[in-house]
Amino acid sequence: MKKIILTTLACVTILLSGCASIISGTNQTLTFTSNVEGVNVYVDGALIGKTPVSVSFKKNKAQTVMFKKKGYETVTRDITKKFDPVALINIFWDLSTTDFITGAVYEYAPNAIYVEMPIKE
Repeated sequence: MKKIILTTLACVTILLSGCASIISGTNQTLTFTSNVEGVNVYVDGALIGKTPVSVSFKKNKAQTVMFKKKGYETVTRDITKKFDPVALINIFWDLSTTDFITGAVYEYAPNAIYVEMPIKE
């Protein structure tokens, strides 16, 4: 009976684990820089710091970044994601559902965003 329970628990653990979640993780560090130091960086409306700044984000969360500084035009960029091919390994276990739920099926690309801040006229 113990052997059946242990075998069942091992199978459930394998089925519920996501490869991309384990190998690539569910977070990724993004770096934001500009040609001007001290630019306020907002991700999805929340201030995260001043350039240059690096912050870790959940892979399924960050959507847009905005750079603001007095005397300069505001610059907004979409944060792009691409499919992480590591998630394909997990398709045999749970059809990659764990990776989709955690966001590990994606990765931010590029993971560094640089902007030129235009001076206001």
